[in-house]
Amino acid sequence: MLCGLPGLRSGMVAGDAVLIEKFRAFRNVAGPTVPTPLLAASAAAWRDEDHVIAGRAAYAEKMAAAQAILGTRMTRPNGGFFLWLEVGKGEEFARRAWTEQGVRLLPGAYMGREIVPGKTQSNPGFSYVRVALVNDLSTIMTALERLREIL
Repeated sequence: MLCGLPGLRSGMVAGDAVLIEKFRAFRNVAGPTVPTPLLAASAAAWRDEDHVIAGRAAYAEKMAAAQAILGTRMTRPNGGFFLWLEVGKGEEFARRAWTEQGVRLLPGAYMGREIVPGKTQSNPGFSYVRVALVNDLSTIMTALERLREIL
């Protein structure tokens, strides 16, 4: 059973004829050729709905664990596998989480850009860190307990 293929970078595009023609023109000059074995793996994954159901259940369990550990310090998203925690200064908190707790996070500002050039706090992600709940449940729980200590 497949649980996730994050490095595969495989997908599809659907739309009207005008969109598809523009996409095809772009894809012909800017898109990498996908090797045949990766196309076969993609086709197998698209045919298998069981891994989608299992993945959703696993991420729901991880989100529930995060909610139990962090409580009101987090807002549970409607879907996905990222938590966005408001921490004041995301980059400073991410550095602190790594040096003090051995937990790697992504500063939210790295996922956005300044609205006002030169004003770092105008970046919508400035005050946040992104926590990826992609490891096994035990590892995630340990990391979240460590984060709770410094939140």
